[in-house]
Amino acid sequence: MKIRVLFLLIVISNFLHAQEGPNFPDMRSWAINNGDTTDRYIFADTAFIRSTPDTKLAPTDTLVVGDNITVVGVTSNSLTIRGIKAPWLKIIYLKNGEQQEGYVWLGLVSCMPLRRGDVKFVYGIERRADSIAVSSGRRDTIRRYLVRLKIVQNGNVLAKAAVLTPDDESAGYSGGKLMSGMGLTNVQNIIVLTFSGEACGIPTYDYYLAWTKSGQLVRFPDKVNIGDADVFSHSETFIFPNEKNGKPDMIFWKMEVEEATDKVDKDGFSIMKVTDKKSAVYAWDGVNERLTASN
Repeated sequence: MKIRVLFLLIVISNFLHAQEGPNFPDMRSWAINNGDTTDRYIFADTAFIRSTPDTKLAPTDTLVVGDNITVVGVTSNSLTIRGIKAPWLKIIYLKNGEQQEGYVWLGLVSCMPLRRGDVKFVYGIERRADSIAVSSGRRDTIRRYLVRLKIVQNGNVLAKAAVLTPDDESAGYSGGKLMSGMGLTNVQNIIVLTFSGEACGIPTYDYYLAWTKSGQLVRFPDKVNIGDADVFSHSETFIFPNEKNGKPDMIFWKMEVEEATDKVDKDGFSIMKVTDKKSAVYAWDGVNERLTASN
């Protein structure tokens, strides 16, 4: 009986590990899991599609930036390019009205797909961007990713820009949000790229970029939020012109830090106390498409 139980436990354990699928730390920001069916864009300007999850055979097809694909599987085969070790994905896609299938390397695929009409906002991790910090004779590696955003229409890249984000627990997943011009002169859209983790105390980084009516991408200040439930919070907010208390072509930034006190409320939660506050004002020049800190 004991042998049968032990055998059953081994079978169950092997089954669960099989369901987990391949795991590559560099792929976590893409939020693509084995077994899921996930829609994505091609992120690279040109991506070769293969009949097998490797480069042994010649490509069977070529896709370009912004092309729609559906990820249907994650293989255990990997490839390292530009410092990123990632798996090959099994994909399906339409070409000339017919469904095709093949394999493509993860680094050529976008993170969360964003679009407005026929304009696609394609972002992905392009490469590692580590640097070395030297202090008191000690050398430390600062691990970072270079994230690139491309605005694409009918296969043409209209604009592109890059941001750096830490390669730490805050790269646990990524997401994006498309906003209007938020009342700023000559701004079509504001794009927010977010990188964060799944536990308390992990920073959430929001990277803001403005797409102007002349077709330029302009970096705006970043925003960081950190929270540890019932213990500590660091919150940053923006107020844009079309929001409550907003002013024409001005952006207001506010930061507030709260820490738990020894006192609790009627529900047993710690009463928080504000320990730090900061603010800043930015002026937007819609003619020269420039954002400057205002005194």
